[in-house]
Parts: sequence; C-alpha cells; structure tokens
Amino acid sequence: MTIPPELTIRDVLRGSTTLFRRSAEQESNPEVLKVRGEVHRKLVLDSINYFLSKIIPGLMGFLSVLVFVRLLGYEEYGHYAVVFAVVMASASGMAGWLSQGILRFQSQNTGSHAHGLFSTAANLGTTLSLALGAAGVGIGLILSGAQHSLGALLSIALFAGLLVYTLSLARFQAELESKRVLQFEIIRSITGFIIPVLILVLTPFRTYGTLLFGVAIGYMVPLLARHLFAHKGSRLHWIPRVTGNPEHWRLLAKLWHFGWPVGVWMLCQQGLLVSDRLFIQRYSGFSAAGIYSSMYDVVVRSFSLLFMPVTLAVHPLVMDRWNAGRQQHALHAIRSGVKYQLLMFIPIGGVLIAVAPWVSRMVLGRPIPQAAEIVLPLAISGFLWQMSLLAHKPLEILCETKRMLVGMSAALAVNILGNWLLIPVYGYKAAAYLAVGSSLTYLLSILVLTPRARFIEALQIGSVTGAKMHAPASDECVVGLL
Repeated sequence: MTIPPELTIRDVLRGSTTLFRRSAEQESNPEVLKVRGEVHRKLVLDSINYFLSKIIPGLMGFLSVLVFVRLLGYEEYGHYAVVFAVVMASASGMAGWLSQGILRFQSQNTGSHAHGLFSTAANLGTTLSLALGAAGVGIGLILSGAQHSLGALLSIALFAGLLVYTLSLARFQAELESKRVLQFEIIRSITGFIIPVLILVLTPFRTYGTLLFGVAIGYMVPLLARHLFAHKGSRLHWIPRVTGNPEHWRLLAKLWHFGWPVGVWMLCQQGLLVSDRLFIQRYSGFSAAGIYSSMYDVVVRSFSLLFMPVTLAVHPLVMDRWNAGRQQHALHAIRSGVKYQLLMFIPIGGVLIAVAPWVSRMVLGRPIPQAAEIVLPLAISGFLWQMSLLAHKPLEILCETKRMLVGMSAALAVNILGNWLLIPVYGYKAAAYLAVGSSLTYLLSILVLTPRARFIEALQIGSVTGAKMHAPASDECVVGLL
C-alpha cells in the first residue's frame, strides 16, 4: 500500500483528510455512526467518573500540602518530598511495565480460560516486581545514607502500597470499571490525609518519617478493605504467587517485552521530580526544596484534577476499540481528548497569571515573590505533560514503546543538565522553567519519533476491511501485522 508523501504528523492526531474522504461511504453507515456515538458517550461518562475520582483526591491532596507544610515546616516537608519522590519513582518503574501491559492486552483475554491465564501471569509479575523493588529501595536508601534502618522500612512499606495500588487501578481501568477507580481513590485520599494528620497531631513525632508512615497506610487501606469486604466470588486483583506453568511465564514475558520500556519511561518521568528536588536540596537546602515541592504539588495536582480524567478515560477506550478492530474510533478518541484538553487550558492559564501571588501565599502561609513566579511555568509544564500522554498513544498502539523511552530519556537529560547548570545560579525558579523545557522536549521528540506512515497505514487497513472492522484484532501488536 502506497502512503501519500504529503502526510505529516498532524495526520496522527487530527486524522488524514484523504483517508476520511476515501472512507466516506463507510463513515455514513448507520452502524458505524452508532459506534462512534458510543465512543463519545463512553469517553464523556468515563471522564466524568474519573473526574469524580479526582475531585476528592485532588482536594485532599491540596489540603494535605497546606496542612503538612504548616505541621512540619519547610525543611521537614523538604525531607519528605525528596524521599517520597525517590520511592514514587521506584514504584512507577517497577509497576509501569506491568500496568501498561495490563491496559494494552487484558481486553484481549476475555474468555474464562484466557482470563485465568492472564490473571495468574499478572499476579506473578506483581509479586516479582514487589520483591525486587522493595529490596532495591531498602538497600539503595541505606547505602546512599538517605535513611537508616527504620526509615528504610517505612519507605519499603510505602513502596509496597504504591505498587500494589497502582496495579489494582490498572486492572480496573482495563475492565472499564471507572466506578471502582472512583471508590479506591476516595478511600485512599481521605485515609491518606486523616491518618497522617492524626499521627502528627496526637504524637510527639513530627518528622517526615511519620508522614511517610501515614501516607503508606493511606495506600494500603483500600486494598485491605477490598480483601476483607469483597463479595463472595469477586476477583482479587493480586494474590501473591511465585510459581506458574510455562504458559503463564510466556504470557508474562509478552507483557514484559511490551511494558519494560514503559516501566523505564515512568521511572525517567518520576526521575524528573527526583532531579529537581535533589539539586535544589543540594545547592539551596531542604527548606528551599520544601518550598518548591509544596508549590509543585499544589499546582500540578490541580492540573491533574482537571486534565487527568480525560487521559484516564481515553487510554483504555483507545486500546479497547483498537483491539476490537475499530481503528477509526480509536483515533477519534485520541483527537477528542486532545481537543478537550486544549479548550480547558486556555481560560485556566489566563486566570493563573492574575492569581499567582495569591496561590503562593495560600500554599506557603506567607508571601514569597520567587514562589509566585513559578506558578505559571509549573502549570504550563503540567498541561504539556497531559498533552504528551495523549500524543504518544499512536506509539503505544504500534508497540513502539522504545521510541517513547528515547523521548523521555532526552527530556530527563535536558532536565538533569539544566538543573546542574542553572539551579546553583537561579535557585528553584530555574527548576520550574526547566520543567517546561523537559515537557516540550518530550512532546517534540514524540512528534518526530512517531512512524506516521505506519500508523496511517494501520488506519487504512482498518478502514478497508469494512465489515471485518468489528472482528477482534489479533493478540499481536500492529507492528507485527505490518
């Protein structure tokens, strides 16, 4: 099949005009229009559910920063922010490969036998990631001198809760169970705020280690509640398992082959936070790290509250439609997500320009001019990362996750080099602008690295199959089909 030379990267996100013209008769088919309407409705409804799942966590996260900073002070909160960033990066890396494999392939294993094989393989992967990651976090923190034995144990507990919680949410997303995500996020956010506050207020231990312990409990409570109060016959998303037959290991190897670049990608993404906070702490102290981290947490969490629901709704919907052979509807979901995010950011960015000093004073408890100056760049950075999560969906569909990793590695390199050169001179203000530079680097890298000809060819294959569109796709990635 010949690919027209005039196709550009815009075709990936906005669709090819030529392609839609060629498929005009199919697009006017009532059945196709009905399915596309279902995509819109599912996207909107799931976005609402995910938005609800983010309202309480977002508000509680916002409130947590205000309260924790006032209870601990900038320096202790800076300690907490640095250690939490390291643990979060480790959990993201160890859970990322499996969570993305679950989102990509679980919808292809719908029969009872296939689902059982997939669940067992996922349980094996969870157990192995938990064991290896916990050992790595504990040993790394102790050898680096960042924490001693008790502090390392608290960090390991937090790592375990984060990893299992993340993979449980991935299973819910793959099953298109957005209401379950809502329930888990509400429970986690409330307990993750109330328990640490009670410990900090009722005990004399007002340290960052105590805060780590309380946050770890917050992640574990919804998992324990599901285990204790699950209805008879309902499936648990993780049962510790270390053995399996060759078929389980082959399936796990497939998940690993697809997901390991994404796991490293997530490690690098969280490594951006680690880089910011470690360099600020090294050159400006824990107090400056606490100020920057508190501003970052409030601004970026606020944007996550607004934009992440769209991303969370688009991802499983795209994979589900593509796996079912509805390539056009998968592309339509991506385009709709990008459009909604753009329309949301324009008025929000304008408002932030005016209220930046008020935001920094509210977060920190007193006016700090330099902190007010980083509100807008942090907001832009958060928006660009949300856009990037949709822009790289074609690479996920084509199983070109290594290209995603190349882009993220470039972003991390820009961030580390920039922090090393600029933070000693300009302080944490440089870190905020480098966050924008890193996100732009990744977005531009994705636009360059996306094999647009192959993606458009895959769409054309889907469009010319006509009635075969509704037949499930094979369990291989598109890269194997082309």
